[in-house]
This record gives sequence, C-alpha cells and structure tokens, in this order.
Amino acid sequence: MVKGLVIKKLADKFWVKSEGSTYICVPKGTLKSKGIYVGDNVLFDNNLNHIVHVEERKSLLIRPPISNIDQIIIVIAPIPKPDFNLIDKLILFSFCYGITPVLCINKLDLTDEKFLNTIIKTYKEVLKIIKVSAKDNNLIELKDILKNKISCFAGQSAVGKSALTKRILPNATVEIGELSKIERGKNTTRHTELFEIDKDTFLADTSGFTSLDEKLLPISYFELPFYYPDFLKYLEKCKYRSCTHTNESCCAVKDAVKAGILDNGRYERYKTIFENLKKEWQKNHG
Repeated sequence: MVKGLVIKKLADKFWVKSEGSTYICVPKGTLKSKGIYVGDNVLFDNNLNHIVHVEERKSLLIRPPISNIDQIIIVIAPIPKPDFNLIDKLILFSFCYGITPVLCINKLDLTDEKFLNTIIKTYKEVLKIIKVSAKDNNLIELKDILKNKISCFAGQSAVGKSALTKRILPNATVEIGELSKIERGKNTTRHTELFEIDKDTFLADTSGFTSLDEKLLPISYFELPFYYPDFLKYLEKCKYRSCTHTNESCCAVKDAVKAGILDNGRYERYKTIFENLKKEWQKNHG
C-alpha cells in the first residue's frame, strides 16, 4: 500500500498525489458511502488504483467539501461590498474546527484608507490581516503565509479567489470571472481541487462557502463567547463569570461596544449567532 493525498474529486474518481506522481483512483468497499474528501490522506493500491483506507482527519468542512486544511484565507474586497455576516461566520467556523483564519484584503487598486481602517479596526484583534492585489501581482504577503500549509480560499463570489489562484499558479486550469460576471456576483469555479504550489504547500480552489448554518457548529450557545478572541480579554471584567454578553448587567463587552472600542456591527452579529445557537440547543434539549 502507498500513502497519498487526495487532490481532486470528480464524480466517483479521486486524483491521489504520491511521491511526485498522480493516480486516478476509485474507493474500495464501503469507503464510497463513508465519504472521501479532497485533502484526505489515504492508503491506496497503486497497481489497482484502489483507495483502501482514509486516515483520521484533523478537520473536515462540508461546504465546500474539504478536509485537513491548515488555514482558511478569507478573501474580501471593496467591490463587491463585504458580507460581514459571512466573514464572522467563516472566522467562527475556523476557530471551532481548529483551523487558522486569515483575512485577505484583495483589490488594493480599488481600496481607500476608509475601507482599510474599517476592516483593521474591526478585526485586528481577531485574526491576521494581509493586503494583496491580484491585478498588480502584489502577492508577497499571501505567498509567504501559504508556505508549508494546506490552505483554502473562502469568501463571496467575485472577490478574486480564482484570480489570486491564477496568479499564484499560472499553469493551473482555474476559470476566472470577467468584470461583467463579477457585477452579477457569478461564481465561476466548478469543483474543489488542491493545487501544489511547492513541497508540502497546497492551495485549494473551491466552489466557495455559499451558506454557513449555525447548526453545523460543534459548540453550544453558552460556549460561543470563548470563540471571540476580541471579547475574551473583557470577560474577567464582567460581573458574571458565565457572562454571555447579551442580557447580563455589568458586562464589560457591552461597555466596550458603547465606548466604541469594540465594533458594534460585529457585536450585533454575535448576538444573532448566539440566539440562533440558543434556539437550536433548546429545540434539541427540550
């Protein structure tokens, strides 16, 4: 048996990379029903091209279907206008599944100081922020952060995920949306695939995170505050140790929001996620 990494899936066939070669394989036995994902480390028979075993995963995402990624590069741009609900959920999902989120501001040629300052003020204490431009090939920060990791782009349609992939991997067959498609928000990527940038360095081009349902989170509503690093430093100043930063009195997080230290929009989105998780928990626990 040979060890390999699943780098592409189309229908019931899996492209497995091993020691510089790529094999088109099919799952053996019940593996097909159990699920094999791009990013899986597998054992396969390189004579029969049968995948016989999937190694334990350190992470698994369903939308898009990909496993074992080290970091999610959340791409945003001034055009289209950022969907902050999606950004916050992507960050939350990353933390919940042990994946490192990185916020990547693309289209610097269209970005002004007001936009940059808003993003930095909101997220500087939450995750690493990098600035790039696919159009100008200004990708130094992005290339550096991708080294020795399996990374996945995520974000709205038309923010430039495929364009960034094409710049980093000019020989990869990735479809790029034209401006007319960008204005309509059309998603031009068709499937999930891992592209090898360098040794032990892979980038996933995916169909994107079209929707993120709180039901998929592996946490309960009362655990949510611990997944907001910008809130955590205020927790010890709250009156109650179990403060959820919603309806409690003497809440340091709410005070920081009122003082303009914490972003009010992010706090309001937190409360919405909290209520959705609470409703789901109450439904499941009577």
